[in-house]
Amino acid sequence: MTAVSESTLPAPVTPKKAWPGPRGHWLLGCMRPMQNDPLNFYQQTWKEYGDYVRIRIVPRMYLYYLADPIAIEHVLSENHKNYRKPDFFNKPVRMLAGNGIITSEGNFWLRQRRLSQPAFLRNQVVKFGPLIGAAAERLIREWEQGGAEQTIDIVPEMMRLGLRIAGTTLFSTDISGEADSIGDAFRVTFGQVSAMMNGKPRLPLWVPTRRNREFRRSKELIDRVVLELIESRRAGEPMHDVLGMLLAAQDKESGTGMTDQQLRDEVITLLTAAHETVGATWSWALHLLAEHQDVQQALRDEASGRLSGRTPTVEDLPHLPLATAVFEESMRLYPPAWGMPRESIDADEINGYPIPAKALVTVSQLVAHRHPAFWKEPDKFDPSRFLPGAGLDRPKFAYFPFGGGPRVCIGNHFALIEGPLVLAALAQRFHFTSAPGHVVIPDPTFTLRPKTGVRMIVRRRP
Repeated sequence: MTAVSESTLPAPVTPKKAWPGPRGHWLLGCMRPMQNDPLNFYQQTWKEYGDYVRIRIVPRMYLYYLADPIAIEHVLSENHKNYRKPDFFNKPVRMLAGNGIITSEGNFWLRQRRLSQPAFLRNQVVKFGPLIGAAAERLIREWEQGGAEQTIDIVPEMMRLGLRIAGTTLFSTDISGEADSIGDAFRVTFGQVSAMMNGKPRLPLWVPTRRNREFRRSKELIDRVVLELIESRRAGEPMHDVLGMLLAAQDKESGTGMTDQQLRDEVITLLTAAHETVGATWSWALHLLAEHQDVQQALRDEASGRLSGRTPTVEDLPHLPLATAVFEESMRLYPPAWGMPRESIDADEINGYPIPAKALVTVSQLVAHRHPAFWKEPDKFDPSRFLPGAGLDRPKFAYFPFGGGPRVCIGNHFALIEGPLVLAALAQRFHFTSAPGHVVIPDPTFTLRPKTGVRMIVRRRP
């Protein structure tokens, strides 16, 4: 008898795993709960079915929902070329931000990323520390002029601060005087974009409904502010801010820079991210500090011990580890981007689960950030998780507030500088307590921000 070499035997076939998940209504699938209460729907679905879930949207259409860090890393990093942003995300967002780096794909995205990236390297953004400090100090003076104690809705204040920092660092222009109008314009456009992404019925924009008229007015306001900035800078002296770097940037391969349209798209993208996401995180952080007085006192002790009343600088950050930890823990509990949609290009397989070609896939910060396998007491506010030396055994993609892989948020270094600096400055000078009777509710419209504001009592410290 002839012996059979092991090398000639067929490789063992790994059995495919069957996807668990809800089917929902016989016709509408799970569309209604996904639209009406997405945060609760996805959390409950994960609790019932686990880290790999196939959700029936409508007949023959499914969403593949992933909460396992291994699967998340596969989609965002290891096999990222097989996953693009889907049209149901890109088309609505392009109504606001055009074809900027958040929505563009392929070679065009790569070119725009190459042109924009140098402006956001850490050695570049640390230069903006004095501008961040000056904006925080201005807000502190405004609050101090309001009296020893006052009740404030923190959300618009934080959005205005974010807009001021974004304007002065990105464009050397303080546009916070228009914060109310610009902020309202962004909220109107975000609402329309979110509604379209969630599949809610909307008449075409050319139909003059009230919502469509509001959207067009808001979009025109944002475009006007941004294009006026670009036009004035084209005609003026070069400046060493982000817009100046974008104006001067030239692609190494073609030798060309950005057109005004491309600049507009990138500036609106940056302006959106620079004030909306960090403003929401500051709001959640102050809410959490007000609800956890022991952490607030520890942060105050750290800040006053290091700063002795002065405004913090970038050089202070290594000595303010709790400020950074509070900011990061706030993003864990309330990630600004609470889910990242993708579409598979070709068929794939993740941990034995088959992914068809052209399938909708979502990787979930909402669940991964509170996954009990990776976080002890996951719903508890505990900034010590992010102190130096902590969390070394945690999977990389158990925490990814800025995304990951080649499309990781371009402003992550900026956020991790301005976020802690502002928290340290405010905690040193004020004491925060929640206003009685005010309930804080998460709003998943585009970014995860407090829906009805965050009203709190702000007391000036001696």
